[in-house]
Amino acid sequence: MIGTLAIPAALAAVQAQAQSKVEIYGLISGGIGYLTNEKGAHNLEALSGTNQNPRIGFRGQEDLGGGNKAIFNMENGFNMMTGAAAQSGRLFGRQSFVGLSSNTMGTVTLGRQYEAVKDYLGPVVIASNGVHIGDNDNGYNNLRAQNSVKYVSPYFNDFNVTALYGFGEAAGDSSVNRVMSIGSGYKGGNFRWAVAFTQMDTPNSPKSPDGAMGNDYASSLLIFNKSVGGAGVRRQRISGTGGFYTVGNTDFGAMYSNVKYDYLDNTKLTLQNFDINLVNHYTPALNLGASYFFTTGKYETTNTRPKWHQINLQADYFLSKRTDVAITYSYQLAAGDAKNANIFGFPASSDKKQAVLMLGMRHVF
Repeated sequence: MIGTLAIPAALAAVQAQAQSKVEIYGLISGGIGYLTNEKGAHNLEALSGTNQNPRIGFRGQEDLGGGNKAIFNMENGFNMMTGAAAQSGRLFGRQSFVGLSSNTMGTVTLGRQYEAVKDYLGPVVIASNGVHIGDNDNGYNNLRAQNSVKYVSPYFNDFNVTALYGFGEAAGDSSVNRVMSIGSGYKGGNFRWAVAFTQMDTPNSPKSPDGAMGNDYASSLLIFNKSVGGAGVRRQRISGTGGFYTVGNTDFGAMYSNVKYDYLDNTKLTLQNFDINLVNHYTPALNLGASYFFTTGKYETTNTRPKWHQINLQADYFLSKRTDVAITYSYQLAAGDAKNANIFGFPASSDKKQAVLMLGMRHVF
């Protein structure tokens, strides 16, 4: 009888010490857009994710004592206009991981999660209110690393590091459909800067359908995931650097990324992205943003050099802390050997020019 009573008493003591917290969060965003040239015709359409891609998530932590926590995050993406699941229909396609976090040792997580380029350089792209052509450097995080283990260090002297390895899971060849990523960031006063590198080997390979890079890689939005001849990617390497500097009420951002594609038909493509942007907090409720992208490429086999220029302008007004409306304008000009303009998320233009005007609303909960 004494032993039977002692067990629930001990459990109660553990539960009192190990406090847990679970929260539901998300956002919903949509509006209308006018596209000047969609395969030769203009188009007025309803759009999901005009301000930010919709999502709903569950995250939580359990205090293990001594500055240590067990953590998890499950995040679903969806189309607001149709209700359909995003990320190829996955239930928790945006994120799905569990791990341990320590104030002194850092955080280790396992699951489907972001790689270092998205973590460190993605914020610069997001602040630009646009996406580099075909999201070739994954700044808009269309690609997640599944079956991955990730480490994020604490900040030491304003620096931290991140490393990720995504398992290929192909018997006899661990290099098939694997992902390796590393990055480091600095935060000091008004200045933030980072460097990052990610390598994907035979992403979405049929030899390893459950490897690190899934069928996200087959998206038609990623216009460089096949060679000119239609062959898949043997290896993609992304390296970049960028960050922000704040002066008064204005955040200035800049980044450079270099992306190398080696295709299975032995052709190669190199893309370089240059990005500058600013966001002015004009009033506590109104943000004004402007950015310019330049992407230059080279197909080594054919010695062709496509180029793209893009400008993005946005006015974002907050009706409350959780609700805002924004008007965004993007204009892209193809140059060099590029035959078509192709603003991300829309079908390509029939010529070298394309523009889109969007009016959208976002509510965060």
